Amino acid sequence: MSANLADAGGDWIKPALVGIDGARAPAFPAPVGELLEQIDGDDALARYARGAAAMAACRLAAVELAPAAAEPPPAAPDDARMIGEGEPLAPALAAIFRGDSERLHHEACQRLAALGRALPAAALASALDAGRQRARLRPALLPVLGERGLWLARLNPDWRYADRGAAGAGENIVGEDEPTDSAAEVARLWQEGSFEQRLALFARVRAAEPARAREMLQAQLGELPAKERAAFVAEFDAGLDADDEALLAGLLKDRGREVRRLAASLLARLPQSAHAQRLAAWLAPLLTQERVLLVKRWTLDAPQAADPEWAAAAIDAARPQNDALGERAWWLYQLARQMPLRWWCERTGMDPAALLAWAGKSDWKQALYRGWIERIHRDDGDWVQAMLDAPGRAFGEHHGELLALLPPAQRVRHWPRSFAELCRSGRLDEVLGSCAPGQWLPLDYSRLVGEGLQQAGDTLRQDWSLRQNAQTLLEALHPQALHGWQAPPRAPDDTPALADCLAGLERTAQLRRLLHA
Repeated sequence: MSANLADAGGDWIKPALVGIDGARAPAFPAPVGELLEQIDGDDALARYARGAAAMAACRLAAVELAPAAAEPPPAAPDDARMIGEGEPLAPALAAIFRGDSERLHHEACQRLAALGRALPAAALASALDAGRQRARLRPALLPVLGERGLWLARLNPDWRYADRGAAGAGENIVGEDEPTDSAAEVARLWQEGSFEQRLALFARVRAAEPARAREMLQAQLGELPAKERAAFVAEFDAGLDADDEALLAGLLKDRGREVRRLAASLLARLPQSAHAQRLAAWLAPLLTQERVLLVKRWTLDAPQAADPEWAAAAIDAARPQNDALGERAWWLYQLARQMPLRWWCERTGMDPAALLAWAGKSDWKQALYRGWIERIHRDDGDWVQAMLDAPGRAFGEHHGELLALLPPAQRVRHWPRSFAELCRSGRLDEVLGSCAPGQWLPLDYSRLVGEGLQQAGDTLRQDWSLRQNAQTLLEALHPQALHGWQAPPRAPDDTPALADCLAGLERTAQLRRLLHA
């Protein structure tokens, strides 16, 4: 859709702001205006409502109504990868993207990518809208839009995120052997692309040429809003090395708090960095060893006063008034959430489980636990296991995010052993929260849950929580667990809400089976 329709839109939207009557009747562009003239009996308000509805539909469909000054866009290109409308998968994909399930959207995109196919024409508008609403769907969606989808995206400003998006998600676009026009395309996309396109491009350039990625970001830092700066800094987590120190050190003085926090956290993971050395110098004197009779034990004290140099290390000396920690505990927490967890093990000789038990008996338990859970990283597998196994579920409210850091096969031992126990425990959110869109529960656990859900008719009638989660639970099952799966049978006295739930489960199972047929 060109700008002409947007310009024409002002002629029919603005009068609505001051009232619709005969004197202010808006003029709709042809052919909408001509069709409205053929309808007898409409008053000004009804005529406006009909016209506005038609214009909104045209906008969603990227239909050009205003006279175009430029040449019309070229016809949509042919795409051999596109699913044909006569193929069994086409109606299933259209139905999936008409719905609002993020999990099914991811699954459909992943399945198409595995098949080397692109979305059918009937699903493209809904899929582009889904990508507009959910940025994290875009990396999976862009490669399966196909030529027709990219052509369509260029006609609607709402779908601009997908225009040229394949350049950031497809084949390598940088490298020593790439032709010069690829370098020019990188430069163009970096300057003109949407935020999502530039972020995807930055990740790819960083993976291939870290020095070039640093130069690109350094040149634009002053022009980026804080939210975007934070997103680019977060990309340094992958492939972090000593060469990143200079850029990250400069960000310790960034005006964005989240940017400063991320930069400090990354620098602390570089043991030889000046920032990591300062952290150790502040924290080490607080952690000392003393002898009690014949036994040596570690003791910890919080800082007695704020250090003026903390401000240059992204440490907030001023405690927020509504924070539950006391002032000294706040300072200790600020230090602990930056220091990598391995430092505590190396310093004390204790493993993570022993450190958690030791901290649990300390006067500074809350500061340490809070700092450590914020410091946890996907490389800290031993700490993740220790936190999940901590007595009394000390980190229970964080179990979902902790489980997400483990490989799926290692999560199972922390989950309820039966479907009935899963329902009773109230841990459905925890299990589902550890399984991001695009991931499935392990096959054996999927079969256990699937069999339980198939026989859960009475439970669904009584357990409102299960009914609310049943659809998502079914979407998270491994596809092989859906062979022969059927929704619980309906009863004559089922409420309309329960009947809709059961019918929805059956539809979802059938759509997923079609995807993986």
